Amino acid sequence: MRKLFVVLHACSLFYLAPVGAESGGPLDYAFEISLERSALEGISLGSNSAEDRRVEEDYEFEFGLEYQLTENSYLFFIGALTHDVETVENSGVEEEDASGLERKQMGFGYFFGETIKSEFNIGRMEFVSASEWWLWWDEELDAVSLDSTYGDLEAMLVLAEEQARESTGVDFIDPEFEDVRRIMLSLAWEFNPGHSVVFYYLDQADDSQSYNVGEFEDYDEIDEEDADLEWTGVSYFGEFEIASVGEFEIELHVAEVSGDETVYEFDDPLAGSSEVVEIEKNRVDGSAQGYLISWTPAVLDGWSFILGSAKGSGDSNPDNKRDDSFRQSGLQGDSESFGEFYQPELSNLVVDLIGVEWEISEGVEIALFRYEYEQDELADEMRDVSIDIDPSGSSRDLGRETDLVVTIEVRDGLEIILTAAEFDAGSAYDGFSDETSNFINFELAYEF
Repeated sequence: MRKLFVVLHACSLFYLAPVGAESGGPLDYAFEISLERSALEGISLGSNSAEDRRVEEDYEFEFGLEYQLTENSYLFFIGALTHDVETVENSGVEEEDASGLERKQMGFGYFFGETIKSEFNIGRMEFVSASEWWLWWDEELDAVSLDSTYGDLEAMLVLAEEQARESTGVDFIDPEFEDVRRIMLSLAWEFNPGHSVVFYYLDQADDSQSYNVGEFEDYDEIDEEDADLEWTGVSYFGEFEIASVGEFEIELHVAEVSGDETVYEFDDPLAGSSEVVEIEKNRVDGSAQGYLISWTPAVLDGWSFILGSAKGSGDSNPDNKRDDSFRQSGLQGDSESFGEFYQPELSNLVVDLIGVEWEISEGVEIALFRYEYEQDELADEMRDVSIDIDPSGSSRDLGRETDLVVTIEVRDGLEIILTAAEFDAGSAYDGFSDETSNFINFELAYEF
């Protein structure tokens, strides 16, 4: 598969380069400088004082180029020079992470069709699903894609598989993406103005390296899960306006996942390597559903009140070789939808949201959100949360989080985002249920 991608990409550029040279074409470019600094305190809920406070700093200079080859074809490239540093402040340990030149998007695009308007792309592209609350994917992938529009119908078909390392700062392809083939499909239908449904399908075939008990693997390159899975789902988006009441935006989502997985358990790293100590094979069959409602009152200009909930099924019997826990696709980005600090994956989780957004003036917005977290089934671990210790398995109450987000657009191209979050651990964390964790984040981005 990887060789096929390379050949197709090279052939398309070889064929079209002379055309571009003869006809010429405009060169568009853009640049963005961004920096982000986060301070996290209490990530172990006080159980490990040496690891309880971390500071992360990310610096990035992004540059984008697009060259029009012909009336219907173009080349594009978006790259970034990055420098990331993480410091464990309690111990003073500082670690640089994957600093270098990152390939974000690059490739060839071609428009065609009159009745069915379509675009073909090959290369590395960013794929973002319709809702920020319910993310099917928010990721940059090496892929071949076809987007088509016919009246009120929009369709996307993608074949994706990682072809090379993401950055010069790493020496290998991300183990979670290597030798994983994905077919992605979405079909959106705006059946009425302001009302649409989106059907999703994702097929994942994982042919990455398998392990045997007793083998050692470089800790940075371990892949804890091999999974051949299929996700299906549908989302509804609606907008309503009642003159005396205000405007409503509604999202409804349902999804299912099924297939087979192999889960590897590794021991703690020693001299940079980890030993495989256990292998578990399961049949997967999980489901999820959620909603989000936003109300902008007619009498309160600039205010919006938000209610939301999402539930990912859990597994009531972990010993029967069947896992009924839902899990997201792994392509959902940083998963900040369900909390800026806790950032849980929607698996064995019920999360409820209440929030308010206030646009103080043009370009200045304040948002306050409150999240409640609970397990769907009792379990002594959670998938992909920011807290470093596992729950006890004796209570479903994971905790609560409050987020304050201030967004300021100072001028054209300049944006500042300030985020403060506090997580109060629930009784699921047993002896640490009274502990509080804090998160402060500063982001600045300037596009020119």
